[in-house]
Amino acid sequence: MKWGLLATLAALPLQWYIIVTNPLLGAARLHQLAILAFAGIFFIRYKPHVIVPLRRQLGPFVLANVCMLTVWSAIQLYYGKLPVGPFQEFLYLGVFLAVGAFIYRARTDQEGKAVELLRWTAATASVAVLVALSYSMLRNGVNPARVFAQTISAGDPEIFQKQLFKTAFVGFGYDEETVRGNIRHEVFGAVLCAMYISAWAARSRPLRSPALRVAYQFSMLMATVLLISSLSRSIIIAAAVWPMLSLFRSVRTFTLSARQVVLAYVSLAFVALAAASGAGLVLWNRFTTDTSSYEARQGLYEQAFDSLGSYFLLGGVETEKASSHNFVLDALLRGGIFVALPAAVVVLSVVWTWLKLVSRLHLEPDWMLPVAAAFVLPIVRFVTSGGGLINPVEWVTLGFIAGALAAHRYRPVAGVGAGASYRSQPALI
Repeated sequence: MKWGLLATLAALPLQWYIIVTNPLLGAARLHQLAILAFAGIFFIRYKPHVIVPLRRQLGPFVLANVCMLTVWSAIQLYYGKLPVGPFQEFLYLGVFLAVGAFIYRARTDQEGKAVELLRWTAATASVAVLVALSYSMLRNGVNPARVFAQTISAGDPEIFQKQLFKTAFVGFGYDEETVRGNIRHEVFGAVLCAMYISAWAARSRPLRSPALRVAYQFSMLMATVLLISSLSRSIIIAAAVWPMLSLFRSVRTFTLSARQVVLAYVSLAFVALAAASGAGLVLWNRFTTDTSSYEARQGLYEQAFDSLGSYFLLGGVETEKASSHNFVLDALLRGGIFVALPAAVVVLSVVWTWLKLVSRLHLEPDWMLPVAAAFVLPIVRFVTSGGGLINPVEWVTLGFIAGALAAHRYRPVAGVGAGASYRSQPALI
């Protein structure tokens, strides 16, 4: 299963490849089939009771999701529609449980040397993206060097987004009319998810060989460059919170590690290089002067609030076509107040657990830092993701968080029976 998870995380960013189209369920993309295959094989190989160690980490999260999806299904049937959306989310909930249970088993040494293998998830995900994008650009006649030069010359990030990503994604199930450059948000969100898992594994089982440490550090640097080149504001913001949490932890513990010093110098060098090359101006413009998406988002919120009076009780809006990019607000538009309330519980439980973990981060072992950082990706996507649903990348990330927290809580103590807890940890979501 450890190789299966590694392969799944490598396939998770490849979201512009449509494998099969079903008239009932719609397009099935590569990453969806990969995570569902992993979950299916996991639950075939192991009995359902393997999720029992997660029970105290799940808290209201699973219950709120079940309530939300059940009521949404009833609303869909009320409107004479098949509950395809809720069914898909139920499947993703199974993926969440499978990933969480496997991470728990890996960290508690029930899966051989799985943690050692998971140190390379960032490397495999980054290589997968580079190979797949290179093939896609070659097939579609995209010259990345020319696009980059045009982007730098004009200082316009929209050139990079439309002429590179949007064009590269054409031809693998999407045509020029249906393809969206915004796919990149989840593509590079998957790379960030792989980085969290890789860092957690490397800190849990430190690399001994200097050559392997250099290879690991290079893989993380390569993944970081990919994240910045995505020009995805939500993903870059989520990633930027990670070093902030590290600094916060250092302030609380009155320590500064050699890793942080090196990272600071590397960051300064990167900023200087970006400024000299003009790439820094493109990134700056992406966050400041490129306001079209901000204005569009404001319009979507205004439209959503104007519609609340008509859809407050039973919903009925197809949020895939008219999304506010807000998880709770879209739930209200889709299914009314009785879908929105459990959706709010889902969001609040994630945020509350993250805040509790951050408040005691200085007391936690080093390998809990990537876990705390991983919370930020789904939190940011709750208020930026189109369609207003938890996407596969966020389900996998939350599964990783659940398993890591459960393993930390139930870590055996010498002289005490296996499964004993040495301290109480915050329940997951």
